[in-house]
Amino acid sequence: MTMTIGCDPEFFLKNIKSGKLVSAIPFITGTKDNPFRLPLGGNIQRDNVAMEIATDPADNMEKFVNNIQNTLSEAIKTLPTDTEIVAIPSASFDPEELTHPEAMAFGCDPDYDAWTLKDNDKPCAVDNTFRSCGAHIHVGTDGKDENAFLLGFEGKLNTIKVMDCIHGVISSILDSNKEAIGRRQLYGKPGAHRPKDYGVEYRVLSNYWLKSPITVMMIYSLTQDALTVVRSGRANDLIDEMGEDQVKNVISIGDSVAATKMFEKSLAPILSADSMFYFNEALAKLKANDMNFHAEWKLYGKEKVA
Repeated sequence: MTMTIGCDPEFFLKNIKSGKLVSAIPFITGTKDNPFRLPLGGNIQRDNVAMEIATDPADNMEKFVNNIQNTLSEAIKTLPTDTEIVAIPSASFDPEELTHPEAMAFGCDPDYDAWTLKDNDKPCAVDNTFRSCGAHIHVGTDGKDENAFLLGFEGKLNTIKVMDCIHGVISSILDSNKEAIGRRQLYGKPGAHRPKDYGVEYRVLSNYWLKSPITVMMIYSLTQDALTVVRSGRANDLIDEMGEDQVKNVISIGDSVAATKMFEKSLAPILSADSMFYFNEALAKLKANDMNFHAEWKLYGKEKVA
């Protein structure tokens, strides 16, 4: 086994008839403390006004994609037929959707900054109708393989820092619209993570990478690349080359121009052929505006058209 990987993305719900975003609280029984287990694996719960799913850990790319497909497909069966899930990083809700006490609860257990080794402050939005969606990556090991460093303090920190250099910078290329940048003001700060007994939870990215199997495969491959960098002792070399402050600034403001330059100079030469392929496919889809979330996953009976 080379690694395990899972995720817990959040999505908003939209009323199909009105087109307005609605709170998920009335429709989902699962909670943080007691998530609802789905028949094909994974679970569903409400998180503030968003729907959150969590996939079972996978030990290969095919299983990772299938776990997400099955969890999404089963999750929507539990929701009212007049709603659909949408994959956007942030939005403002109508005040009438925010009257439940849970809708005003921000943050949960603290997360940490791998760069400063400090707790991250709980978010505080100026606009109290603003909500956002993340998609955290859980990377693990059983401690008996080449990635056993994930169980140690330094190994966890190096992994998160290298994921900032790779995943965080690439997200600033592929996820730089105003909704994504709005989310970055509150959530997904550079280095945001939680140490886990199995490895790490990387908490920087929005739900953009759940829009297609292609972006999911890209994230899987990039995660393998990040572990390779750490395993080979090249973490500090990559950080020094890209610049800690530059990496953090690109992630914080979603600077796609600077991120592209960093990608071409420092990442393209070291990423695997698979990662480059999936990144280029994702970038082409983005430029062509050809990444329909429902069609990509064949949700709600919407089939992908070749």
